[in-house]
Amino acid sequence: MLVRAGVRSTVVASAADRETAQWSPPLLAELVAELHDRRGVVEGAGADFTRIPALPAQRAGDGVDDPFGRGTTVARGGRPTMPAVSPNVQLRTSADILTPPAGTEPLIFDRTIDSLRGVPVSDLAPHVSPTVISRLEGAGVSSVFDVLMRVPRAYVDRSMLTPLANLSPGAEATFTGIIVGRTINREKRYVRFTVADGTARITCTYFNATWMTHVLRDRDVVVVQGVVGEFNGRPQMSNPIIERLEDASSILIPIYPQSTIRDLATGKRDKELTTGMLRAAATAALQRIPEIDDPVPAPLIAHRQVMSRLEAIRAVHVPDSAAHAAAGRARMAYDELLRLQLALGVIRNAQAAASGITHQPSGTLVDAWMKALPYTLTGAQRRAIDEIRTDLTTASPMNRLLMGDVGAGKTAVTVAAALMAIEGGYQACLLAPTEILARQHFQEISAALGPLGLTVDLLVSKSLPRPRRAVLQALEAGTSHLVIGTHSILQDTVVFRRLGLAMIDEQHRFGVDQRAQLLAKGPGGVCPDVLQATATPIPRTSAITTYGDMAVTVLDEKPAGRVDVATDWIPDAPFDDPNAPPWRAIREEVRNGHQAFVVCSRVDSAGKQSETRSAAAATETADLLNSGVLAGLTVATVHGKQKPEERQQIMDAFTRGSIDVLVATTVIEVGVSVPNATVIVVLDANRFGLAQLHQIRGRVGRGRHPGRCWLVCESSGADTEARMTAMTSTNDGFELAEMDLQIRGAGALTGTEQSGHDARLRVADLMRDARIHLAARDDARRILDRDPQLTRHLTLKREVDLALGDDAQYLTRG
Repeated sequence: MLVRAGVRSTVVASAADRETAQWSPPLLAELVAELHDRRGVVEGAGADFTRIPALPAQRAGDGVDDPFGRGTTVARGGRPTMPAVSPNVQLRTSADILTPPAGTEPLIFDRTIDSLRGVPVSDLAPHVSPTVISRLEGAGVSSVFDVLMRVPRAYVDRSMLTPLANLSPGAEATFTGIIVGRTINREKRYVRFTVADGTARITCTYFNATWMTHVLRDRDVVVVQGVVGEFNGRPQMSNPIIERLEDASSILIPIYPQSTIRDLATGKRDKELTTGMLRAAATAALQRIPEIDDPVPAPLIAHRQVMSRLEAIRAVHVPDSAAHAAAGRARMAYDELLRLQLALGVIRNAQAAASGITHQPSGTLVDAWMKALPYTLTGAQRRAIDEIRTDLTTASPMNRLLMGDVGAGKTAVTVAAALMAIEGGYQACLLAPTEILARQHFQEISAALGPLGLTVDLLVSKSLPRPRRAVLQALEAGTSHLVIGTHSILQDTVVFRRLGLAMIDEQHRFGVDQRAQLLAKGPGGVCPDVLQATATPIPRTSAITTYGDMAVTVLDEKPAGRVDVATDWIPDAPFDDPNAPPWRAIREEVRNGHQAFVVCSRVDSAGKQSETRSAAAATETADLLNSGVLAGLTVATVHGKQKPEERQQIMDAFTRGSIDVLVATTVIEVGVSVPNATVIVVLDANRFGLAQLHQIRGRVGRGRHPGRCWLVCESSGADTEARMTAMTSTNDGFELAEMDLQIRGAGALTGTEQSGHDARLRVADLMRDARIHLAARDDARRILDRDPQLTRHLTLKREVDLALGDDAQYLTRG
């Protein structure tokens, strides 16, 4: 009527832009007011005014909310003032929202959650618009399964809304309001909305998002969540979450992770999969899913008192309360972790049933070696050796992880394991991640085993103690008892006569495929026993998943006399300031007859570590120190771009004490042991991870003298501060590992990735869900005790296989 009457206003334009079913209550209230204000024009255009609703009571001047309870406040005199948005919007329960519209057909699937992987999001039409379907597909959300597993990252609690007048700069806030203005700058590619709620107004600016003007229009009622900023004394927000507030919302509004979509034609990221789109898709999908089978045994469901699977998914996407949403998420997390623990358990059972090597250690070599040691083994080392002996004498292949902190004595345990294999007539190998570490192991172990009449060989890229051909011939003939090396051991030309024990040091430095290559070198295709070692302690919550198919031995004692390394964090240590604490400490320690390390940061190029640039940085640092604050001391450099023989010569000179200060890249991160080194300075320490810093720090304090570590870096954010504070607070590697898990994330549980918070889990989180994780492990054991290969639980087995996909193969490898 208003359009026919020639009325042109913001309200009329806003109403004309959408279908009548999309008119919000505030818009309806303003249209009624507009009609009454222009009654004469409207009646002149032939409208029957008796059909127009009466004005709300507040038009008489009482100033209360409109009858819809959700929209504008109209003051005496007729036109709306700055709109006020009441939090008391008419709400519906999850059951109301999920009731399918009349005539809606259920989705076609076989009632299993995994069959929804085959239901494309296009099947959600016409209840989901073509635009939303296109955005879902563009963001990689291609199936209904993907939609339902993309769980909200947070919920807006509409009972905890903040009036705009009460916003504080720097605080995170959620509020509702009405869009009262829009500005778009296509040249600079930003759009700015002005939002008001009757008490105040705020601007919300979005960059590279001019498409938003097609989604949000004037007079839209919106919910906004973000951090409040300030510009020219006025409140503002940059890129907050914003969306239209439907008049039938539940009290908890799910907020999903949003995705920016790259246009394949232009390469520009100018489209967005918004939280509103995801919510619409999830709601539409759940309205068309009447049932989902639950393959978890009913006794476990009853024991854990958890929701059914469908109830849980509904509660996560359309909750009635925070507790409702949390319970749903807990069940979904339980399902993920149960699947993973079942996979690990099946593998564990299969390994136990496999035929392996039954070793027959006599104890003669181990006893002779132990008597010659200049120190006494710790109780933890003796327990570890006993556990390994038990594994070696059983028919099942050993698959054990030896985990210990820096300096806990892992090398001695690996030597004992090798001797037990050799006593029974088998060969052993030790794979190390770097040539420096391999050479150091060779020097120490060959010196210890030579008097026992054993042949120990080294296999690295160059400069071997004896010709490579002779080493290869000895391994194939069985006259070489133990070979220590790097990736060179994995080459096809390396053939063992009777490889009975494969040991991998710093196992996290090797890929799963490389470890599989080593295990394939067993006698007659039989898998050798496997002992993996790591000086990077792993939190229990991560270890029971990452190494759920392995036995774990922990060395939780340090050799007698080993003291903690004192650690300090300072923002800067200029090369021209001789009074900077690190340089002063180095000069003092050298005067006392000790040595020092200076470690240069890793240098990245194109997203990968550049050894060339790192080497250049180390060389430049050494020159500056040599001519500046450490002038007069003997300073040398080691880095990965040097020839192996040159690098080894420098390391040997440092070990002998001929070099005072060694400037190095991360080539000295693991295994380097120089007891006379007492100070280490780590430059740009913020570029290292927490576990790596702990390893680097472990290069000092390895003898009778206490060590000192200086971490040098400016604070570059909360992550840096967390890592530096952790390093200065403890020397306990296991405690640091827990902190690292919180800061950096658990890493991928399967496959080849080893960092990141997703851990290949869509819902569960290893830190947040530790209790659920342990419960899932216990329940997996209950199931597998009666059904070791899940042959009685085929639906559950199929879920396990599909959940892991191609990565299932990695769980069978070390």
